[in-house]
Amino acid sequence: MLVPLSWLKEYIDLHEDTQALCDLLTFSGLEVEAVETHGSDFADIVAAEITAISPHPDADRLTLCTIDYGAEPLTVVCGAPNVRIGMKTIYAPVGVTLPSGLTLKKAKIRGIESLGMLCAEDELGLSEAHDGIMDLPAATVPGTPAVDILGGPEIVFDLEVTPNRPDCLSIIGVARELAALTGRALRLPDTPLREGLTHIREHFAVEIQDPAGCPRYTARCLTGAQVGPSPEWMQKRLRLCGIRPINNLVDITNYVMLETGQPLHAFDQDLLHGDKIIVRNAAPGEPLATLDDKSRALTPDDLVIADADRPLAVAGVMGGADSEIRDTTHRVLLESAAFSAPRVRATAKRLGLHTESSYRFARGCDMTHAEWVSRRAASLMQQYAGATPLQGVIDAWPGKTDPRTVSCRWKKITGLIGVDIPVDTMRGYFERLGLVEEHQDEHGCTLRIPGYRGELLREVDLVEEIARLNGLDAIPAPAPCARIVPEANDKPVRRLMRIWKQIAHQGFLEIMNYSLTDPETLARLDPAQSGRQVKLPNPISQDQSVLRTSLLPQMADTLARNHARQNHELALFELGTVFLKAETGVEEQTRVSFGQLGPVRRPALDKQRPVTDEEAFAQLKGQLETFLRSQRMTDVQFVPSEDAAFEPGQSATVLLGKQELGRIGLLPKALRERWKIFEPVALAELVLDRLPKAKLPVMAPVPTFPSTSRDLSMVVDSHLTHAEVMAVIQQAKPYELETVDLVDIFEGKKLGENKKSLSYRFTYRSPKKTLTDETVEKLNGKIEKRLVDTLNAQIVGR
Repeated sequence: MLVPLSWLKEYIDLHEDTQALCDLLTFSGLEVEAVETHGSDFADIVAAEITAISPHPDADRLTLCTIDYGAEPLTVVCGAPNVRIGMKTIYAPVGVTLPSGLTLKKAKIRGIESLGMLCAEDELGLSEAHDGIMDLPAATVPGTPAVDILGGPEIVFDLEVTPNRPDCLSIIGVARELAALTGRALRLPDTPLREGLTHIREHFAVEIQDPAGCPRYTARCLTGAQVGPSPEWMQKRLRLCGIRPINNLVDITNYVMLETGQPLHAFDQDLLHGDKIIVRNAAPGEPLATLDDKSRALTPDDLVIADADRPLAVAGVMGGADSEIRDTTHRVLLESAAFSAPRVRATAKRLGLHTESSYRFARGCDMTHAEWVSRRAASLMQQYAGATPLQGVIDAWPGKTDPRTVSCRWKKITGLIGVDIPVDTMRGYFERLGLVEEHQDEHGCTLRIPGYRGELLREVDLVEEIARLNGLDAIPAPAPCARIVPEANDKPVRRLMRIWKQIAHQGFLEIMNYSLTDPETLARLDPAQSGRQVKLPNPISQDQSVLRTSLLPQMADTLARNHARQNHELALFELGTVFLKAETGVEEQTRVSFGQLGPVRRPALDKQRPVTDEEAFAQLKGQLETFLRSQRMTDVQFVPSEDAAFEPGQSATVLLGKQELGRIGLLPKALRERWKIFEPVALAELVLDRLPKAKLPVMAPVPTFPSTSRDLSMVVDSHLTHAEVMAVIQQAKPYELETVDLVDIFEGKKLGENKKSLSYRFTYRSPKKTLTDETVEKLNGKIEKRLVDTLNAQIVGR
């Protein structure tokens, strides 16, 4: 929101310097992103009249303009297409330094000497417009200093207005905020109006077919309008706010929108079919040529302003070309209405039409002042376009409701802020904000909320307002303290902290993502849960329109983003919550995701060797096993599975008994190529809520007797997994068997078709005595027999 300081001062007395105003606005929640200075003192630049025009002898697009600038006439070479005899414009003589920094010198242009320059708006620092030299009012006297016409340097604040403060998308809104902050009076503009004798209802009507989409619609009819340029001061303010002046009628609607925050639209009433406005839903595929000269096909989700035969405008977004104000317009239909914010936002997004109007309607406008804003615009049209309004106004208001009230407690306010504020002071703050007391006692009060503060819904919102006006810098910063609550159960939090420390100890770095994301991101790695997505009814943006159903999509995005910034060795984790739609509402799950990329944990001299799929998968699988062992889970299985989130044949389900704990796999190759990642990316996700409570570790004495080991090699079917072999070993496991390690896997033609060799090392130890070779052989023989009988294994080496 661009806010000229001179315009602000029309509504409130401001004595502070620019920096003080910036601090005041920023600390109140309206961040000043930039302060710009437009224009200059225009030293030695004056008004001039073009008295004669002749063609340039050597250039078709240049003209020789003789000008009167209050001194001896002279000739200027000009290339502007809009020059004409009698035109009043701005002249910068030789030696002048323009606001852009350019110093004018005598120059020959195609052999003709030019003594200065006739200026366009951009050359004077007034706007970006360069479609012709400035066209001043005919009454301008040649030689008048430009500063007397254009004004001196203008300070413009560029404000970042948060979505919850649409009331500050206007000059009056910002002035009202400053009035509340400083305690000064707010001056609203007068709206004098001399109406005609004929009542509007005798000639016009409004019908609202969709009250939910249009809770209020006001219409005024004006006759006898004369279309022409708007006053220079109005054009200047529009340019300072980034809007191009068009003509007096259109400029007034834009000016009042910037002034009040309420978008308006003016129709040429002579171009309407019939004497009735109908607010309705568009028909499927119904066409409308909008003001940007594009034809658009509408849908029933789009709300339109129509006459008896056709749509005239997309409600709250843009008007139609068939009813726009033209140079010949004499009768004007002035619209000031309220439209459903979600409907406007959805339509603007679908059509790709993001206008000043849709920006305001999508955030919510104050429907209670729609008629006053219409009166303000009609008053200006009467003053600057000679229009006469018909008597009265059509005000269709099917969505009218009683003003909202909110109650608050004095002790609650001071308790939450942490500052002892007198009750009278708080009541004064509420009065500054325009909140009207309906009830007040020693405990608290009930306030009537004005329409322009639609975000004030709860007691805590009022607490925030008191804190802002009292000064956020006045809130003390006490030393941190913790309150012991004996009955509180903090075991879940302590468990998460232990998990966090364990994963960090394993060498992973933590990342944090928003719980809100977009459907496209989720679809990449969690398509199975698309039906369980929790979608926001009114998202601020598509990028934050759904709650995440998995941590993996954002983990993959984070790895890709870091890889694109030359971070090629990553081990990341995220602890977070996912949200799944359920029959009883929304199910929340606490999960942890893991992501690895590159030669993680390799020694420095071995990092150049490419990472294989097998290594990437096995490396992360080993990290999961280490983590799960730290949680006292030793009987976890990794069962091969097919998961749409992973590369086919490169994923597994993590099981604890029959309970599914999570999944692990490699990022699909298609995604890696899209992100230009040319090595495997391993991902995993565990549902922490499904992990059983960690058992207390069983302490055992340090072994005093030596261990002994035996190696065993066997040939088995190639489809057999290590987990299946370990399950058989566990069935025959003797008490003395301490560890079992897979030490080698070999596949080759010598073993036969569909065969592979697995080599294991068995370590035995007794806590009571030294085991003899005979005992160890006997124990190992039982395991061998079970493997042969169960798996049809062929023992080939010991």
